[in-house]
Amino acid sequence: MHLFHTVTLFVLALVQKLGYAGIFLGMFGQAVGVPLPSEVVLSFAGYLASAHALTLPAAIAAGTAGDMGGALLAYAIGYYGGRPFLLKYGRYVFVRHREIERAERWFARFGSRAVLICKLLPGIRAFGSFPAGMAEMPVGIFLGYTALGSIIWCIAFGSLGYTLGRNWDVLAVYLRPFSLILLAMLLAAVVLWIWSHFRAERSRA
Repeated sequence: MHLFHTVTLFVLALVQKLGYAGIFLGMFGQAVGVPLPSEVVLSFAGYLASAHALTLPAAIAAGTAGDMGGALLAYAIGYYGGRPFLLKYGRYVFVRHREIERAERWFARFGSRAVLICKLLPGIRAFGSFPAGMAEMPVGIFLGYTALGSIIWCIAFGSLGYTLGRNWDVLAVYLRPFSLILLAMLLAAVVLWIWSHFRAERSRA
């Protein structure tokens, strides 16, 4: 808990001092495996927008751009370095073996749609890009799913921070441990949409 508090203070200083650039950097780092809580980055940005220090659309755009930029770098590392590279050097960028294996299981089950699913799961959302690169997923498909997941995530937490205003830190203290539960309905809706889309494609084939 002490470590999370320290990281949270760092994130707050980053966003408060650098504004949109801080949001971009925080989301970029989280997307390549650096343990920065994106929920805190976005909810604090939403609070700053409610205080008129930032604008919410621009904060969401900065978060989405950072998340996608970091995800693209992670994809490139997986694509060009492969599994052996990540297993050997991943620990230096906080990419652990178990996260890679967990993401690979999602890919084995859901295929390319796992990129979107991983982007909506706390604790694993930063690690879905590496297996996508290792599997040599077409970059256009990867970016499409990544963009959708990033936009949903950034709008959700940015808007929550904006709505809560000065009470935004409730998200950091209480929401993070239960974020899987609180995002379950959103994730279920996305999975249902994917399943319906996939079923429609099969019926047309």
